[in-house]
Amino acid sequence: MKIGIDLGGSHVGVGIIEDAELLISKDKIFSEEDKQNIENSIVKYIDELINEVLDEKGITIDQIEKIGVAAPGTVAGGCITSYNLGLKGFNLQAILEQKYTQPIRVRNDGKCAALAEKKYGAMKDYDDCVFVNIGTGVGGAAFLGGKLLEPAKYSGFEFGHMTIVKDGIECTCGKRGCFERYASIKSLKTRIKRRLNMEDQDVSGQYMREELMVKYHNEVKNDVNDFINYLRIGICNLIDIFEPEVVCFGGSFSYYEGHPVLKQLIEEIYKPESTFNDSKPDIVTAKFKNNAGIIGATVDF
Repeated sequence: MKIGIDLGGSHVGVGIIEDAELLISKDKIFSEEDKQNIENSIVKYIDELINEVLDEKGITIDQIEKIGVAAPGTVAGGCITSYNLGLKGFNLQAILEQKYTQPIRVRNDGKCAALAEKKYGAMKDYDDCVFVNIGTGVGGAAFLGGKLLEPAKYSGFEFGHMTIVKDGIECTCGKRGCFERYASIKSLKTRIKRRLNMEDQDVSGQYMREELMVKYHNEVKNDVNDFINYLRIGICNLIDIFEPEVVCFGGSFSYYEGHPVLKQLIEEIYKPESTFNDSKPDIVTAKFKNNAGIIGATVDF
């Protein structure tokens, strides 16, 4: 058995995995107070959640073979730099190695989720794949000939920080016009809450998707259409670059399977003028949904 840890822009989740099956998982959402001292909050919650899943499963830490961490942003040498979390060179791997005797690996969350879907999930029958993780931010990974593409130095494939709007909205990374500032679930939620004068309310992704976007369709349709258009631009750029057989959507956007938003997006992507070679890759959603990161953190490790 292995422990997978998914460190997201708004939460941390911990699960026990055996043979690609998530046996149990628990998570904690970061409060605004947690974010004021985010490094300590991350370590505290990881320790608490590991103890909770072990206790509930009735096993000890000695029965765990390895611990893998899926982390947002750039990961190099176990150190995390994430603009969405406000981390810069946070050496989580070294901290965990002081606490646990198991081998530990920290890897970019988009890559972890992609590995889970490539080995066990929605992309396992394809060789050339693009995985796009859409949630608080936008990340992902690409496979060519069945092999994960990995730059030598940093995590690479920061899909969320390619420019799609010249001199656009400032991003947390300091650039302007980044993909994730226009095409993340967080950006869509921000626009819809502003449109409906709900900025002070806590709105879940599910409530936005299943209630607000249906009940207030006319009020938010321009915001939704803009989101789809920006997403189309970014995805078609990736299709032109990699010419994949399949594009797989992970993160919160994976729950849009069968939703009018995803259906409209696919229609837009498949228009002849959208891609250079009129490419029409299969477009699927992640089998493991938001659990792909936890499972993928333990793949090939």
